[in-house]
Amino acid sequence: MAAQRKKRLSRTEKNNALLAQAAAVKVPSVADVVVVGGGASGLTAAISAAEALQDAGHPDTVVVFERALECGRTILATGGGRCNFANEDVRTENYRHPAFVRSVVGGKYLKEVLSFFRTCGLAWITEDEGRMYPVTREASSVRDVLLARAKKAGVILACAREIVDIQTTSQGFEVAWKETFGEETRHTLTARTVILAGGGASTSAVTHHLDLAMVSERPGLCALACLPKIPAQLDGKRTHARAHLMRDGKLLATECGEVLFRSFGISGIMVFNLSRMAHSGDTISLDLLYEVDRSALQAAIEAQTTDGILDSALAEFVAPGTSIPAKISAAQHLVLTVTGVAQSVPPQITIGGLAIENFDQNLEAHAYPGLFACGEALDIDAPCGGFNLAWAWRSGMVAGISAARHLV
Repeated sequence: MAAQRKKRLSRTEKNNALLAQAAAVKVPSVADVVVVGGGASGLTAAISAAEALQDAGHPDTVVVFERALECGRTILATGGGRCNFANEDVRTENYRHPAFVRSVVGGKYLKEVLSFFRTCGLAWITEDEGRMYPVTREASSVRDVLLARAKKAGVILACAREIVDIQTTSQGFEVAWKETFGEETRHTLTARTVILAGGGASTSAVTHHLDLAMVSERPGLCALACLPKIPAQLDGKRTHARAHLMRDGKLLATECGEVLFRSFGISGIMVFNLSRMAHSGDTISLDLLYEVDRSALQAAIEAQTTDGILDSALAEFVAPGTSIPAKISAAQHLVLTVTGVAQSVPPQITIGGLAIENFDQNLEAHAYPGLFACGEALDIDAPCGGFNLAWAWRSGMVAGISAARHLV
């Protein structure tokens, strides 16, 4: 008789199992390395610290605090669920503060990242524009190899626990934390070193007792809300365009690629890249016909139709009830005014964070020996294409190895 299929757990059953697993983890009262955040950079930092300490003959305690029920959840959403984990062209010029990034990642940036993942047992492929993906095309493969390597290195993954404060002591740092399940009792532990690896508001929340300069945080790589309002018949419509981002008559950036029209405004990778610089009140001028040459435009005018060069709904939106030449002209200069970030589409990154002036090339805080930062905790970001994850991996490696060296 054929074996019965294993019953698939419901979301509630999965969460209950994860809660039980998290509750079973015992958090020590003293740790050699505490990592704040169990995302891409946090897991890499913890692995790098634990392995470096083992290699030095110091099998010390490394603990990762993650407020979610499991580590690495944010990795699963990257690259459309496929995890574009790096790019063949990881030049530091792609990043905010390129000189600082260059001092941190060194001259073998990509080689170091790929060596790390080769050791994890990951295989990968390269697709358009140098984007690198796991050969399985599944983001879970990247997370799974990281979790397996962390477990092998003896890293304690304290999930469903949130750090609420960090203060300096004569022994290093007092780290206050609470559970995100059950009673929210405040606990403390002593850490010899701390690595800040959380993105968003979490970093500023836990460092309010530390004198660290912060750059105001805002969503990045996100969809943009715009005016005029996009009609319902265009919601979900995709087309290719060249976009110019303008502010007070000055050109800030130009991007080419696919744009996705939504009821709130525009989305797509091209728009995500522009969102790193776009503010409310800026304008985006779209040329929907940049791929069409002059002879084809003239042929459309002579044929008295735009159907062969432009979607009919778009043609009517840009210049309703006008002549063919007017529709073509309007399609080449569709101006949208940015009103803000689209709330219905989660941003891929957070822009801003700890100012780079706080840290040296080993990612150690000048004012607080033993305190390190990596990934989105820092004011470093880049366009879509695997650049942000590459920074997460490499900066996590540097912070973890630096923390280990501080201890030994």
